[in-house]
Amino acid sequence: MSRKAEKADENGQAHLECRFVAGRNALLVSGDFAGVFMDCYLHLGRAGVVLRDGTDELLKQSLAAVALYAATRPRNETLAWTVHFEEKELNIFVAAENTTGHLVGRVFSGNVRSVGTNVLHAEIAGSEGIRRRSSVDFSGDNVLAAAERFYSQSEQRPGRFFYLGGDTFAALVAQPDCDVDWLQAGPAEEVGARASDESQSPLEVRCYMFCCGCTAEKIADALGGAVRANLDEVFGADSHINVDCPRCGLRHELPRSLFD
Repeated sequence: MSRKAEKADENGQAHLECRFVAGRNALLVSGDFAGVFMDCYLHLGRAGVVLRDGTDELLKQSLAAVALYAATRPRNETLAWTVHFEEKELNIFVAAENTTGHLVGRVFSGNVRSVGTNVLHAEIAGSEGIRRRSSVDFSGDNVLAAAERFYSQSEQRPGRFFYLGGDTFAALVAQPDCDVDWLQAGPAEEVGARASDESQSPLEVRCYMFCCGCTAEKIADALGGAVRANLDEVFGADSHINVDCPRCGLRHELPRSLFD
């Protein structure tokens, strides 16, 4: 088994290797998401969610793209994307936490608000509470192409996102004095060859795993005063309520005692 395959299997993590492409002044980030995708499917099973008509592939692409983007960003940031598909009446939410390495996502279908076009909404939060929001419209069902449009607009420099086969994805993003013509025309074969070259040690490795970290206590804290102000109305004669985590969709049983 290769070093990359071993890393992909370790604790369900994706080990994203960041390499500087000398002579081209670009950063290459690549990794195998097999473990992440397996844990994602297991999570969907626990949540009782069945994705149809290729929606699981869109979720996987979104998870890979946001993680690749996160690996190019500072380690104190959390990044969240909502990818809206107008004709499919579908929203895909994904988030990557660089501080914990947690990667999470869920699909919203039905009763999705129409906005007239496909849109990728993004939010970046730093450790000091500063948030930056942006959005970009796109056409088609290619999440990687949408990520490229977003990267160009958000970072004000070009970036390419690649599917390299299997569960492997990569991003190639411009650095100062980048050979932009090469980056924009660079074929996936060359990117794949550079990403699989184990003779070149990466500058750093970012590790991500599919994990939300949600608990009943955290959900109760998030609901906070809105529930406490209406306990009798919310609970009635029941001792608990069931609430889905907004990030991963897992249902939690919240006893009234958490709000008393």
